Amino acid sequence: MSNSAKSARVKIITYKCATYGIFLFFLGLLQVSFFSKVNIWGATPDLLLGATLTLAMHEDQKSASICGIIAGFFYYSLGGFTYPLYMIFSFLCAYIFWMLSENILGKNHASFLVLAALIYGAKAIFNIFEASLSSSTFNIFNTIGTVVIPEFVSSMVFCSISYLIFSLLTRIFKKSKSRKENIKK
Repeated sequence: MSNSAKSARVKIITYKCATYGIFLFFLGLLQVSFFSKVNIWGATPDLLLGATLTLAMHEDQKSASICGIIAGFFYYSLGGFTYPLYMIFSFLCAYIFWMLSENILGKNHASFLVLAALIYGAKAIFNIFEASLSSSTFNIFNTIGTVVIPEFVSSMVFCSISYLIFSLLTRIFKKSKSRKENIKK
């Protein structure tokens, strides 16, 4: 790959991540402000993780991984998590999700839901770990009943909405990319 092709690729990834980052920021604000007050089924759905997983389904590994870090940063910075470990967790979820959808299950809505359930299951374990660190009176059964299960169910519902929104955004990027390629020819 020539230097100009590499430079163009870096510009595209930067443009995508900046655009997705703006959307992730507003989604993060919505999550920590509106949804933290509404508490669907007693928990706040993780909209940012759903958006990150959708990106991992539709984008390349670099864009998905960078957006995973961005989403984790916003979630931590906006007060969604106590510890900054969520940035690493979000990055790993995006990369593993991309790898599994690219190499094993394929890129369709059914595989998205299966992989999202697996990732939200991993987040449930992460939530239990975080709750045990931040509470001196930690009760695993109470945490599972009041936080883990309600968040899992509400997140799975709302990640489908995220899937639809980001599917539209990635289609826009693909159309503009194909137009630019046609113009160059």
